[in-house]
Amino acid sequence: MKRLLERTINHYKGAAEEISKRVEGWTGQIHSTPELETMTNTAYFSSDLRVRAATLEIWLALYEVHKNSETVDALIRDAALNDDRKYFRLSNLGILGNRGVEREKVFNTLALYVRDPDPEARSGAINGLALLGTENTIAPLLEVFHNDSSHDLRERAACNLADSGMLSREMRQKAVPELVRFSQDPDLDAQTKKWVYQALREITLQGLGDDPAAWRNWYAGQASR
Repeated sequence: MKRLLERTINHYKGAAEEISKRVEGWTGQIHSTPELETMTNTAYFSSDLRVRAATLEIWLALYEVHKNSETVDALIRDAALNDDRKYFRLSNLGILGNRGVEREKVFNTLALYVRDPDPEARSGAINGLALLGTENTIAPLLEVFHNDSSHDLRERAACNLADSGMLSREMRQKAVPELVRFSQDPDLDAQTKKWVYQALREITLQGLGDDPAAWRNWYAGQASR
């Protein structure tokens, strides 16, 4: 398994597909080690979504999370428990949705928890939305970025919109209009504004600074094309 993951990270042709074929047989058969943790972290932060997807498959096998509707229902049920596994459950819901299991049900659950009074629940829902990586996750992530009471969670939402998670670059582009609007918002605090500009640079690959007028003018030029 490690050899296949290493080849996937290095973009060997067919390696990611081979992981998808074999991963069901690895469930309950592989165990976490420092080496595996380093490799999966490296893979998850690859610029190639196929490599990230292979990591999601391995995580499901590692934690014995089965890809079926019954698992989704159990995770949703247990997410209501007040214990220290809320983040784990909501994150794994996102992974299952990304892998094609009950996407609508997963999204609706995560969208509910992203407004939960408990910061730990919101944190798990933010991560779950990023892992789900469907177009409808952009709006709730933007809402957290702009409105959440926690600066830490705003930053997490910003990172997941800009670079982390399973959104494609084309999907991330759909966040740009709102991010440009955020850059013009006089009520947004200075730290959040910095994250806005950083997210815009990462998504658009434009080297503009922390200047709302520059971003407004750039976006106006894009819209007129």
